[in-house]
Amino acid sequence: MKRIVTLLAVVALSCGGVYWYSERRAASADVSYRTAVAARGSLRSVIQATGTLSAEETVDVGTQISGTINDIYVDYNDKVAQGQLIAVMDDRTQQAEVDMARANVLSAKADLAKAKATLLKADRDLKRTRELIRKDLIARSELDADVASQSTASADVMAAQARVAQYEATLRKAEINLGYTKIYSPVDGVVVAKNVEKGQTVAASYQTPSIAEIARDLKQMQVEVNVDEADIGSVKVGQDAEFTVDAYADTTFSGKVTQVRISPSTSENVVSYTVIVKVANDEEKLMPGMTANVSLVVTEKKDVLLVPNAALRFRPVVSTEIAMGPPSRRGTVAAAETPGVYVLLGKKPAKIEVEKGISDGDRTEILSGLEEGARVLVGFNLQAEKKK
Repeated sequence: MKRIVTLLAVVALSCGGVYWYSERRAASADVSYRTAVAARGSLRSVIQATGTLSAEETVDVGTQISGTINDIYVDYNDKVAQGQLIAVMDDRTQQAEVDMARANVLSAKADLAKAKATLLKADRDLKRTRELIRKDLIARSELDADVASQSTASADVMAAQARVAQYEATLRKAEINLGYTKIYSPVDGVVVAKNVEKGQTVAASYQTPSIAEIARDLKQMQVEVNVDEADIGSVKVGQDAEFTVDAYADTTFSGKVTQVRISPSTSENVVSYTVIVKVANDEEKLMPGMTANVSLVVTEKKDVLLVPNAALRFRPVVSTEIAMGPPSRRGTVAAAETPGVYVLLGKKPAKIEVEKGISDGDRTEILSGLEEGARVLVGFNLQAEKKK
């Protein structure tokens, strides 16, 4: 019984193999090739990346003292000039410190005047004592006492002078702090952020509180582009760049690479580097924070011989071994890397070795090995598939 089953299985497999082979031969006769013409044109090799627009220079205007905001005179999008008053803080505490420092200076100066008067008297007493000593009218001990008094008075003057200098420095510091209650714009520009409101209390204990952010000039902007570590070696200062933003999807903006930062950033084990692209914004369409889809132009060539990338991937073996096989196997060999392109000699494909140049992902430059106008094979026209 087992021998009968085995014989039946062998017969079935043999019949199936004969059927598949005959079908494959019949279908292979219907295979034709799709071609493309090797033609001259322009080609650019680019790196695709995303970035964020920002002003070239944004100044964070803060306050160096703690207190309450009495008034703020700017709002979003306001244009400001350098030196313009933009906010005022409650200055009562600082004014009191100035008044106290001034009083201390006056008191110290009075003490200095008193010390100078004492020194003057000590100088005169010492002078008279020396005259009397020369005449031998008084004891030597009186001279010693007057010398000591004069030295003490001189030291008191120096101490009083030091106290005056100290209190004057305290006064200057208090006046500086009083000046901090008025906040001025350090640059000409546009207010892009207002971080406080009237009546708000700010504390400068650990860091400078931000009052507003001012962009120096929105007619000159930059894109901070995140470039993958695999591509950063091809990016150089001076390269051209193009980008689009969602707000103006039909408009392409141009710029230039001005900086390639060497400090990396890592997110989810992906390392990238920041590339700065400067762009003119004369019409002020671009705004800080917009997302840009950037193309960094690595190389651009004109009047070069081009073929589709499909021609470089093509393998004619697919026509007999893969195209007629099961659908799950079709095309696996065609995707393999190949050092050349194929052309038809008669009805048979023949490989031509070529030297490749740059690629834009769709087309590749051919440096040598192929003539302009040659028809290269890029795929198959399977008549068997069409009949189905």
